[in-house]
Amino acid sequence: MPDASMERQQLLHYEEILRSAGQFVTVQRRALLRYLLRHRMHPTTAQIATAIGRSGSASLATVYNNLALFAELQIVRTLRSPKGEVHWDIRTDRHHHLVCSSCHRVSDLSEDEVAITVHDPALAARIQRTEAWLLWTCQSCQPAA
Repeated sequence: MPDASMERQQLLHYEEILRSAGQFVTVQRRALLRYLLRHRMHPTTAQIATAIGRSGSASLATVYNNLALFAELQIVRTLRSPKGEVHWDIRTDRHHHLVCSSCHRVSDLSEDEVAITVHDPALAARIQRTEAWLLWTCQSCQPAA
């Protein structure tokens, strides 16, 4: 988790994006952004709605609507896991993902940690971006030796 000053700086940046787009910075939007900054494990909409809803900050519809707005403003991006679940990622730069086949936790991998090679030159010329999902067993789920 980023330190408090870094989180505050990022929050101010996202609030400025909202304001520049003519959007209000509401309590619900701020709560949603804080959650996403503090929980970078690529939560699903249900996980976010449950957490934000518990605090009384936002209804399910508010969570869905604001996530859609954040995606439109490129504050977050949606990811569809190999199982078909939609996850939300506040990290919008180019990177790849590791997903544990047991606990389904999603982690980031930088682009330089994974090499993707397309051998067909015609196909390679048309590829706009690569994004890999690597399935593995995380250390917490690894059976004891």
